[in-house]
Amino acid sequence: MKSFSTAFGVAAFASTVAGHGYITSPQPREPGDAMIAACGKQVANTFSSDINGNIQGVLQIAPSQSDYDADKCNIWTCKGMQFDDNTDNVQSWTAGEKVPMKVNIAAPHTGTANVSIIDTASSSPIGEPLIAWSVYASTATGVQANQTSFDVTIPSDLGSKCSTAGACTLQWWWDSREADQTYESCVDFTVGGSGSGSSSGSSSGSAQAATSTQAAASSTKAASSASATATAATTPVNNVLTTSAAATAAASSTATPSQGSSSTLPEEFTAEQFISWFKQVTGVTNARRSLRSHPRAF
Repeated sequence: MKSFSTAFGVAAFASTVAGHGYITSPQPREPGDAMIAACGKQVANTFSSDINGNIQGVLQIAPSQSDYDADKCNIWTCKGMQFDDNTDNVQSWTAGEKVPMKVNIAAPHTGTANVSIIDTASSSPIGEPLIAWSVYASTATGVQANQTSFDVTIPSDLGSKCSTAGACTLQWWWDSREADQTYESCVDFTVGGSGSGSSSGSSSGSAQAATSTQAAASSTKAASSASATATAATTPVNNVLTTSAAATAAASSTATPSQGSSSTLPEEFTAEQFISWFKQVTGVTNARRSLRSHPRAF
């Protein structure tokens, strides 16, 4: 449970982070004492002062702090905010349930975005994104209504993966190559049974200790240790590193693509639509084999 008691103002970070975006509903993770223990006081205080801040700004300074533990903090998942600070705020959903979400965009930066279910033990997505945008918060066209208020549907094939509090989070991920900044926000939840698909967002008053149903993986920790010196050659997207060619192609498209076109991606797209678009843009005929040859890229 959260009992955040340290001072919020940290001058060293004031110039590195500015407000950009965060989930406002359902209730997202917030900083607390567990985050201080894992990420250090300055990282936790920075996101307490500005919940909307980006990861890259913090990583300009965090690795030099003696109380920053990259492995424990796991900053590329939920910006390092810890489940132990949020055990009294766990949503209870059912398979097939439609969950309404709201996001505050404090400052737009053209980029890509998605909402995915994250396995917290491996810091990796479970399945495909529940919703995705190839152009998000564009500085050319402005923030669209369906980018700040939308629904996601809880998959029916999760089994028992997310039945224990702390095992899964619903993560909103916004990556702007225009600004070289990444923003995240997470909602803790559990899933049980099957639902009717009606909208809901109820909160459970109690939560069990976090355990994992999958073995921990090291790929995200490697991304975290390399993130302080990340360049345009790689882009962190959903806890893996995406090649700049794919990220730039998605982020640089400012026109609104038509839903029926195979040569342009719609703002919300499926894996099959991406593969079709990839073939059109690159001329590669065997797109699936090409994508499998670069598994860290997608």
